[in-house]
Amino acid sequence: MKQEQWKIELLDSPLWLVQSFFGVLLFCLIAAFLLRRTTFGQRFERILRPCLASSNRIRVCLLLAALLLMVLLEVRISVLNSFFYKGLYDSLQDRAAAAFWFFAGINSALMVFKIIHALADELLEQVFMIRWLEKLNAALTQSWLAHKNYYRLHMRRHAPDNIDQRIQQDAQDFIASTAELVRGLISAIVSTIEFTVILWNLSGVLSVLGLEIPRGMVMFIYLFILFATATSVWIGLPLVKLNFQNEHFNGNYRYALVRVRDHAESIAFYNGEAAEGRNLRRHFAHIIRNRWQIVFRSLGLNGFNTGITQISNLLPLMLQAPRFFAGQVKIGDMHQTVQAFNRLQRALSFFRNSYKDFTAYQARLERLDGFFQSMQNHLPYRQPQHEAENCILQADKLTLHRNNGNILLSDVSFRAQSGDSLLIRGPSGCGKTSLLRALAGLWPFGSSGHIIGPAREYILFVPQRPYTPQGSLRRAICYPNIRPDEHQLTAALEACRLGYLKELLDTEDDWQHKLSPGELQRIAFVRILITRPRLVLLDEATAALDEETEAALYRLIRQELPDSIIVSIGHRSTLNAFHNQIICVGETLIDCGTSKI
Repeated sequence: MKQEQWKIELLDSPLWLVQSFFGVLLFCLIAAFLLRRTTFGQRFERILRPCLASSNRIRVCLLLAALLLMVLLEVRISVLNSFFYKGLYDSLQDRAAAAFWFFAGINSALMVFKIIHALADELLEQVFMIRWLEKLNAALTQSWLAHKNYYRLHMRRHAPDNIDQRIQQDAQDFIASTAELVRGLISAIVSTIEFTVILWNLSGVLSVLGLEIPRGMVMFIYLFILFATATSVWIGLPLVKLNFQNEHFNGNYRYALVRVRDHAESIAFYNGEAAEGRNLRRHFAHIIRNRWQIVFRSLGLNGFNTGITQISNLLPLMLQAPRFFAGQVKIGDMHQTVQAFNRLQRALSFFRNSYKDFTAYQARLERLDGFFQSMQNHLPYRQPQHEAENCILQADKLTLHRNNGNILLSDVSFRAQSGDSLLIRGPSGCGKTSLLRALAGLWPFGSSGHIIGPAREYILFVPQRPYTPQGSLRRAICYPNIRPDEHQLTAALEACRLGYLKELLDTEDDWQHKLSPGELQRIAFVRILITRPRLVLLDEATAALDEETEAALYRLIRQELPDSIIVSIGHRSTLNAFHNQIICVGETLIDCGTSKI
C-alpha cells in the first residue's frame, strides 16, 4: 500500500501538470486584472507595453508557457522526491535490501532528470531575459531619442536624474528581478498547496497544554510562518525608501566622477583638484550615510530571518517525535515531514525572504516608469508657424518663453535672402543662442510668431564646441550621415587647414578630447563645405580660432556657398566685415542702420 502511494503520485504527474498549468494561468490572469487597478500594476504595464509588439506576441507566449512548465516541473520533482526518499528510509528501517536498492535506483533516475531540468530551465530563463532586455533597451533608447527628448530633458531643470543608469543598469536589474520574483511567487503558491496536503496526511493529533488538536501540526506551522512573515515585513519596511535613495546617490556620484573626466583640462588650469575633491567627498558621504542605514536595518532583518531558518530545521522533528516514539509513524515519515515542512516554510516565507530584494525592485520600477513618464508627460509647448522657403529666412513677431513661462525675447522680426549674412550681437545671457535654437526648431519652452525659412534637413546648426562621436576620424567628420567622396572630403580638410589629418581618417580614437577646440571648430566648417546647407547657423563657431583663421573660414564658406544664408552669433567686432546685416539683442546697439530688438 505504501509502495502504491509513490506509484500513484508518479502516474498522476502528467495530469497534475496539465491541471496546475491552467490553474496557474487563470490565477495569473486574475492577478494581472486586479494589479492593473493599482499604482504598482500601472507602472509595470507602462514599462511592459512598449516591449510587446504584435509580431512577436505568439513567441513570447510560448516562451512564457515553457517557463511556467519548468516551474511546475520543479515543484513536482520535489513532491516525488519526498515520496521516493520516504520509501528509501522506510526500507532501511525494515532492513529490506531489495526495496532499498529499488528506491535508490529511482531516486538516481530522478536526480538525472532534475539535472536536465535545471539546465533547460536556466537556458529558457536566459533566452527570455535577453530577448526582453533587447526589447526594453530599444524602447528606452528610442523614446529617449524620439522627438529630441534627450535635448528637451537636458534643457529642463527638473529632468529625471541619471538617465544613463536607468537605461543601462536599472533595465537589466529590473528584468532579472522580475523573472526571479514571478517565478518564486508561482513556485511558492503551488508548493504551499502541494506540501500542505502532504503534511496534512502526515499529521496526527497535537497536544498543547492538555488540549488535543486534530492535524494540529499544520495549523501550528502556518501560525509560526505567518508570524515570522509579518514581523519581517515590519522590520524591513524602511528599506524601500533607503534602496531608492541608494540608487539615486550612487548615480549622482558617478555623474560627478564623469564630470571630472570630461572637464579634466579646465579643472587642471583652475587648480580645482581640492574643490572637486570636496564635491566628490560630499556625494560619497551621502552614499555612506545611506549605506549605514541600510546595514543597520538589514542586520535586524537578516538576523531575524536567520533565527527563523534555524528554528525551522528542528521544529518539525520536535512536533512529530511523540508519534514516532508511539510507533504511529516510521523514520521515512519523519524524513518526509522534515522535507515537506522545510519546503512549506520556504514557500510561505517567500515574501519574508524576498522582501529586501522587493524593496530594491520597487525602486527600479519607479525609476524606469519615471523615465517613460518623462518621455511622454511634457507640456505641448506652443511653436511658431513655419513656412518652408529655401531662399528666404524671415521672422515676424517671434517671441520666446523661458521654462517658467516668462518672456525671454519679444517681437523679433528680420528678413534675410539667399546670399545674405546676418550677425546677431548682444550681451551674454540676453537670448542670442536661444534665438538660433528657435530658428533651428530646437527651442523647447514655447514660442510664437511666424518663421519662413529652409526645411529642417537644409539647416546646419554649428555650436561653439561641435560634437564628434566615438570611432574613426572619418565617422566623426561625417556625423551623423554625411556621405562625401574621398576627393571632396580631403579637399574640404585642406581648405579648412586640416590637411595633416588626412592620414588619420580611418584611425579610431576619442576625437572629442583628442582634438583641440580650434580643430573641432574647423571640423565643423568641413561639415559645412561637404553638406552645403541652405541655412548655416553659427553659434560663436570661431571663438577658439585666431582672427586670421576666422576670416579665412568665413571667406571660404561665402565663396563655396554663395547662395546660402549665414546667421552668426559672436562678440568680436571683426565679424562685422563678413555680414551685410547686423541685429542687436538687449541693450547693445550697433551702428549699422538696423533697429534694436
